[in-house]
Amino acid sequence: MKRNIYIYQDALNQEITDLFSSLGSAFTVQKVTNNLLKIKDIDYDNEEPLDFEAFRELIIEDFNQDIVMIIEPYLEEEFILTNEIETFIKTLKKGVYYFEDLVSYVVVTNQEIVKQKLKKYLLDKVGSDVIDTVLAFIQNNMNSSSTSKKIFMHRNTLNYRIDNFIELTNLNVKTFKGANAVYMLYHF
Repeated sequence: MKRNIYIYQDALNQEITDLFSSLGSAFTVQKVTNNLLKIKDIDYDNEEPLDFEAFRELIIEDFNQDIVMIIEPYLEEEFILTNEIETFIKTLKKGVYYFEDLVSYVVVTNQEIVKQKLKKYLLDKVGSDVIDTVLAFIQNNMNSSSTSKKIFMHRNTLNYRIDNFIELTNLNVKTFKGANAVYMLYHF
């Protein structure tokens, strides 16, 4: 499993590039332009993953600069938004963005083509029955008991489908951010 991490800054500082280049063998700097750094991360099995929020804070404190960082989910195949990330990373305000953040951003900024790509990605990963189940779960305030009663499904089956959705899509709908992203994707 691998993922890409994108770091954007108006004029990328060499010290920041060096900082990310020194992360270790699991991280490979793939692309450097005057304002974009692309890092391949294969550190999936690490029990203590890097805290990218802390890295951003370190850059702010030590270099007195700020960055935009987008972190793709770990996948076997290429991430569906890889080409689009390089386009809209420049429009984001400074911060660290994970998959849930990107989904919400795409919906809020009315990027219809990317939104359709995201829907197709989810459909291909889990199928329409699981998506319908997850949406019902979200609409019932992420309460498994009330959702299972309303959709006439055993609670264990419901929980299995939700866990399967989370594992296959990297969108944790048991958290507010993940549930909000999926809800916005299908309702706006």
